[in-house]
Amino acid sequence: MKTFLFWILIAAVMPLYAVHIGFMMPSGAQQGSSVELIIGGQKLHGVNDVCISGNGINVEYVEYVKGIPHPDSKQRQYLYRWLKNIHCGDPRKPPLPESTEGWRFHPWFDRMNELSDGERDIVYRFLFVRQNSLQISPAISGRVLVRLNIAPDAAPGERELRLVARGGQVSNPLKFFVGTLPERREPYFTVPFAKPHIPKFSVPAVLNGQIMPGECDRFIFTAQKGEKITFSALGRYLMPFIGDGVPGHFQMVLEVLDAAGGTVAYADDHYFDPDPVLTFTAPENGTYTLLIRDALYRGREDFVYRITAHSGDPEPPKRSTPHIPGCKLINADDLSESTVLAPGIMVRETLKNATGNTRKFRAKRGETVMLEVYARRHGSPTDAFMQITDSRGKIIAHNDDSPRLKAGSILHGAADPLIRFTVPADGIYTVKVADVTGKSGSDYFYFLRISKPVDHFDIYTVKSASSVNRNGWTPITLAVQRHDGFTGEIKLKLRCPDISIAGSDTIPAGVERSTVTLYARNIAKNFPAAAVMEASGGGFTTRVIPGDEMMQAFAYTHIAPAKYLMFAIQRSQPGMDKFCWKKPIIRIILDTDKTVTALVSCRNNPPDAEAELIMIDPPAWLKIRSGKTLAPAGTLKSGRKEPPRQLKMTLFATPDGKGKAVNQLFKIVYKFNRRQKNGTDKKIIQEIILPAILIEGGK
Repeated sequence: MKTFLFWILIAAVMPLYAVHIGFMMPSGAQQGSSVELIIGGQKLHGVNDVCISGNGINVEYVEYVKGIPHPDSKQRQYLYRWLKNIHCGDPRKPPLPESTEGWRFHPWFDRMNELSDGERDIVYRFLFVRQNSLQISPAISGRVLVRLNIAPDAAPGERELRLVARGGQVSNPLKFFVGTLPERREPYFTVPFAKPHIPKFSVPAVLNGQIMPGECDRFIFTAQKGEKITFSALGRYLMPFIGDGVPGHFQMVLEVLDAAGGTVAYADDHYFDPDPVLTFTAPENGTYTLLIRDALYRGREDFVYRITAHSGDPEPPKRSTPHIPGCKLINADDLSESTVLAPGIMVRETLKNATGNTRKFRAKRGETVMLEVYARRHGSPTDAFMQITDSRGKIIAHNDDSPRLKAGSILHGAADPLIRFTVPADGIYTVKVADVTGKSGSDYFYFLRISKPVDHFDIYTVKSASSVNRNGWTPITLAVQRHDGFTGEIKLKLRCPDISIAGSDTIPAGVERSTVTLYARNIAKNFPAAAVMEASGGGFTTRVIPGDEMMQAFAYTHIAPAKYLMFAIQRSQPGMDKFCWKKPIIRIILDTDKTVTALVSCRNNPPDAEAELIMIDPPAWLKIRSGKTLAPAGTLKSGRKEPPRQLKMTLFATPDGKGKAVNQLFKIVYKFNRRQKNGTDKKIIQEIILPAILIEGGK
């Protein structure tokens, strides 16, 4: 049973990157300061650089933390004695005992008096905190230390930070903030013989920390009677989806305690957002304590928080506006309740009462009208319900939730209703929008679209950073959210130096998840580099949104958007230059009564090499009539070389494939012997991806 649970855990947290980062502490710094970051992740060996978006941040050093070995009791006592001396003001290294047999080596064990704050925090936690195997996560077990210098004129705001490893590997992004306010962080780990310290701060300020199992962090501040202070927290926003934890994110709680320890203010969320906003009015002059914890008293290194404390009311929420081609944006204040609208508009409204709002629109029989609410997806707490009535008040359509692609950090993105309405008769119809819980007020805004179907879509990559093989092909997967019944093909265009789309550049009609292949020409000095991918279809063009597919609570998969699409170039794999399609193939049409043979040229292979052409996860309607596994060209006994051999595969489509299409990937399984220094041969097995081919089922 334990083995089964172990592999479930591994599957849940398995990163999509060779280099994966799961937390960063702290998550920001003030202009004109330096900060040491402790970054936790997986497969961090080889990390030697940091990539940060924007200007004004200099990377001073990057240190990969080698695994710390467990010392035996004698070595542990020696280290404890040294640390106690350091705490008492004597940093000198104590004399070693006569025998150190069996002692474990780590570079930090020999310079405990010279460790940086980050190094000290890591080694102290290792030595003094008993490890709980149930709380260990492989996804955040590795460590990298990074020191950054923030220029005084660095633009404030959110950045993306990624780790870069040797060989062209780029990690997923984490959010890093450049701030203008003084920054405080929770104390570094304190050795047991040191007196605990509760940090103090003055408003305004930014507070940084992380919650460990069962931990409550505290910060002390003073306030005058009647003074209003707002604490705005970021926790889940920093790491929106945690694969091996329930509910799959940090559920932060904020409390303000008075001098007697009583709770005078409390918040555990902000409308639908798990990150709380607490506004506190001081009842008396005095000293107060801000307490931070998890709602369930859980904790782990990736429960990182960043809290902004400022005087006054909360800042207005950031609200985005939907843009749909052909829809004119109108404010509700410019309309009367009796105004009859025509399709082709987007109305911005606020729910003023529990009964909801109504709008009238005119439509003709047989027309298709799309009615859609944009609320939760754009930062509104409104959980909308929509219904359509005819001129006699009869309800002819209604909707509460509409399933959508799980993309973005909002858990309930399906909360916005959508109705595709076929008009039964000429006339005036009424659409009503209300909150399902009866809530209303100035914060409960929404946008109502009334229009004819508009071909448009959203498209995401499921990795926001990829390492592309030099002179070879690397797959990248895209997910599509199609709107208003759009089913057409989507063409892709990549704008990136030295990297292009090879093979099919098309997402087939009707397909919602597809793969294309990228080709890198050479190794350029300006990599990793940001790129832009565009998608066009049905007269609509949009930017492909970079994203990373993440798991929430062992169950749900979400695409977390990133700001930048990043590419790096890595060295080509052995054998990558030995295989290619005999003729460049982009599209194949397989009529049900025909077959098509795909040919791969094989060249410059050693005599004992073998190769096999394989389809990768083909759909059920795409079949192989015949295929060959060949030993490529060798040398005849006469000494005359054979011509390059070919791998071939004959394909056909079943009747179920009619009207269907797929961007099909193929790979070569290449086996050859490599001579070792000791004179023996080692069998090498290499998988080589070929450019994707668009295959259609035909007529």
